[in-house]
Amino acid sequence: MRDSGISNTRRIAAGIVGVMMLVVVLFSASYIAAEADHDCAGDDCPVCVCIQLCENILNQVGDVATRVSIAAPVVFLLLFVLFSVYSIPQETLISKKVRLNN
Repeated sequence: MRDSGISNTRRIAAGIVGVMMLVVVLFSASYIAAEADHDCAGDDCPVCVCIQLCENILNQVGDVATRVSIAAPVVFLLLFVLFSVYSIPQETLISKKVRLNN
């Protein structure tokens, strides 16, 4: 009983982290798109610094996304095979409800 509570907590935490990561990526990309044609103030432009930070975030997430995109199809294929193998019912005389008469 206690193990399922821990797994539920981890599942919720993973979901929260995933949603936060998605929000950060979306806000970073939208900030870069919105400020792409700003009036630059020179070397110390705060908008350029923010754009560079957003690009660094997207590059770091892109590295993780590349690794995940390579591993995800393999994992989904294995899960599909496992579920399809276990979902095929074993046919027995009882499951067919065959009456055996002598």
